[in-house]
Amino acid sequence: MNKVQIRPRYTFSVALKKDEVLTKLRESLRNMPSELEGKFVKPLVVISISERDCHFWSPELSLDVEEIEGETEIRCTLGPRSALWTMFAAFYGFAVLLGIGGLALGLCQLWLGLDAYGLWLVPVSVILLAAAYGVALTGQKLAYEQMLLLRSFIKKTLKTN
Repeated sequence: MNKVQIRPRYTFSVALKKDEVLTKLRESLRNMPSELEGKFVKPLVVISISERDCHFWSPELSLDVEEIEGETEIRCTLGPRSALWTMFAAFYGFAVLLGIGGLALGLCQLWLGLDAYGLWLVPVSVILLAAAYGVALTGQKLAYEQMLLLRSFIKKTLKTN
């Protein structure tokens, strides 16, 4: 996790069957002191921070477990909880639509020979996008220790690098 990413992703394979991987994950979560919780919806596993340690920026780890030719490939996505991610996606969408709308309005105003105040929405949109990105990176820094906890749980449980 050295690169700056909003939702870090990584993939690895283990020499176990899919059912063995899921069983190992269930047992490890059961034996763990209540730091982590897991939801199993085949083929997806979502591991999150327990409610008592959870805060606004707490991450969750989504594992897509797929058996391929005797090995099991696990695709991991480490990021904010789905509700928080949806909120950010909606905000990004709003900011982009604001910029496109402002550009369209401003260009129409220019073509009609009017004062093109709509063009002011374009830099406002860029500022909103940059602010959202900065807030997301700040949240990732605040959740860094919990991200390491989730990643180390997977490494220990499945004995990966």
